[in-house]
Amino acid sequence: MISGIIEGFYGPPWSHDARLDFLDFLAEHGGNTYVWAAKLEPRHREKWAEAFTDSELQQFSELAQRHQQVQVLIGITPGSEATTKQLADKLRSAIERGCHGIVLSFDDLPVLHAATKHRDLANELIEELKTQVWLVPTHYAGTTSSPYLEKLFEGLHEDVLVMWTGVHVVNDSITARDAQLRTAVCNNRKPLLWDNTPVNDAIMSESLHLGPYASRETALRDEISGLLLNPMEFALASRPTIVSALAWVHGADAFAAWKAFVSHHGWSEIAAATAFPDDPHWPGARPSDEWWQSVADMKPEGLEAGCRPWVDAAKQGADLVLSARKLIAELGDPEISVLGRFHLAVKWRTWRRLPVLTYGGGPRIRPVVTNDENGKFAYRSGTVISTTSLVDDEVMRCLQDI
Repeated sequence: MISGIIEGFYGPPWSHDARLDFLDFLAEHGGNTYVWAAKLEPRHREKWAEAFTDSELQQFSELAQRHQQVQVLIGITPGSEATTKQLADKLRSAIERGCHGIVLSFDDLPVLHAATKHRDLANELIEELKTQVWLVPTHYAGTTSSPYLEKLFEGLHEDVLVMWTGVHVVNDSITARDAQLRTAVCNNRKPLLWDNTPVNDAIMSESLHLGPYASRETALRDEISGLLLNPMEFALASRPTIVSALAWVHGADAFAAWKAFVSHHGWSEIAAATAFPDDPHWPGARPSDEWWQSVADMKPEGLEAGCRPWVDAAKQGADLVLSARKLIAELGDPEISVLGRFHLAVKWRTWRRLPVLTYGGGPRIRPVVTNDENGKFAYRSGTVISTTSLVDDEVMRCLQDI
């Protein structure tokens, strides 16, 4: 079964060294696939018609040869005027350097009229290049059919794998029945699941996703042709979710694999501090003083520097809660009550203005949208969730008259 990652997020692409290290990580944990498809790689999307540079081809070669058991595919988002010859001439160089296939990425484009062209490009490239060809359709979410999907699958080569993100672009859960319904509207072709987790790009950039792979039915494994996760721009911080997902693929306990990984790396506290109430690693509505102190004292090592804002916010929030609880215990002293609460309120106001989400606070914004029967995006209410954080709850208990 295909298992691994598709580097398909919006935002700064990974460095070549980060990709090599992640291939090592995949090989160690039973993953077998890496797809190069970061949206801001210039010759993936914006400059799709340009030939790959010598440096890029050398990097592709190093990636493809890193591990025999980990295949490397190269993604491209062709423009509307693309021809088979253009694409074949460009992509052949990557295949000759050892890459194991290509991915035609037609996601997030206003081209629902272009299904026939997408099908023909896939069919012709699989014959021209004699390699694997996968396809990300423009209608990539949901369980309904559409004119686009009907035309796409009419005569599509049987070896072309077609990706699907689930019922929504991002999903709290995915069931076997969801995949069965998708298969039924895709000419009985099982989807290759592009699971948008732990990605935190675009409107999700205030969140840090360090949790386990969860709420994917065990039976789902039998209804898909493979699983590719879309990581964060933070390669190291993406590992907890991905090690958990790879355990799921292999029939092991996904939560246990995650817990062992974050415990080993000293990331348990920051993972819980950046969780949301429906997550399996949520610390609960009223964590103990001991837990708050452990977060205040934490020194997680190994995370990227870009994760530092969440670590700092979590530590500051923990200090606020501990201060609030101490003040509640001292409210019998009028002077402490007035000055202490003013001081707490000012620090809390500053903390609430930090540009990251911690302790379940919101508004949390995610693309919980789907493709409708016409293939167009349809909004769902779960896209925006407005909640107060654990820190807000604790501080307000202190600031209100008790």
